[in-house]
Amino acid sequence: MENRVLRYFVEMAKVGNMSKAAEKLHVTQPTMSRQLKDLEYELKVKLFHRTNYNIRLTDEGVLFYNRAVDILNLVDKTKEEFIHKENSKSGNLFIGCPESDSIRYIARIIAMLRREGSRICAHLHSGNATDVLERLNKGLDDLVFTVHDIDDSKYHILDLHLLDNWGILLNKNHPLALKKTVSLEDLITEPLIVSKQAYERMFPLWFPNDQYLKLNISATYNLVYNGSLFAKEGLGVCLTFSKLISVDNDDILTFRPLSGVPKASLKLLWKKNRPLTPQASIFLEKLKQEMQFNQYD
Repeated sequence: MENRVLRYFVEMAKVGNMSKAAEKLHVTQPTMSRQLKDLEYELKVKLFHRTNYNIRLTDEGVLFYNRAVDILNLVDKTKEEFIHKENSKSGNLFIGCPESDSIRYIARIIAMLRREGSRICAHLHSGNATDVLERLNKGLDDLVFTVHDIDDSKYHILDLHLLDNWGILLNKNHPLALKKTVSLEDLITEPLIVSKQAYERMFPLWFPNDQYLKLNISATYNLVYNGSLFAKEGLGVCLTFSKLISVDNDDILTFRPLSGVPKASLKLLWKKNRPLTPQASIFLEKLKQEMQFNQYD
């Protein structure tokens, strides 16, 4: 199985048309068709459903597409690392991170490096702890940030003590909007819009005796902006961090802090027994320096 064939497969899956995919990759259509048939024979599965009008993936094809994309991304990332190996001030830095106001400090570090002459290009992948750790383990990201506590000996873990406050987005006409802060007790009977990670990782800690299993969950989200739209439409109150959604000029939503729960602290993780790229090393060194001598607020 060659990388070239994987690129044929990925492009074919994206456009759903053999001729267009072949044209984009500057290969003849018969050659691409033959290579993809050979790939199916090698894997002993059917990857495509072919019709007179388009080509779409089978279930096995969808699984293989995800694997092929990861493989090609890792190949490209590895090539890039060696190309810029001698010039640590240039090249790509791959970072996984959550939705958090604290990420602005990460941007500040990168901006400092660029002002000092670095031409590092940062590539952010936003996701929950499961998503970003999976990419870190695959080698797709150099460093990842998370607001969740991770207890795993295969990672270096640096707690940055950059804190996020929990709270809820809710309609300005909601009775809870009359309070300066809300409590966990206030949420017990409310329809809740929550991130899956908060439900799985935080709720068991916040609600004793598995009370969280009895909560009225009306929706879960991966991106808080989408969660805020659900809140606007009256589906419930949306649990999130402060400052992620601006409500200053919002006619519908307001934000209320959640009391009685600990603040979330941003943590930086990278793999043990895996050398950092020069770009990641420079970033990490600058981050440690700035966090040591500066008190952010």
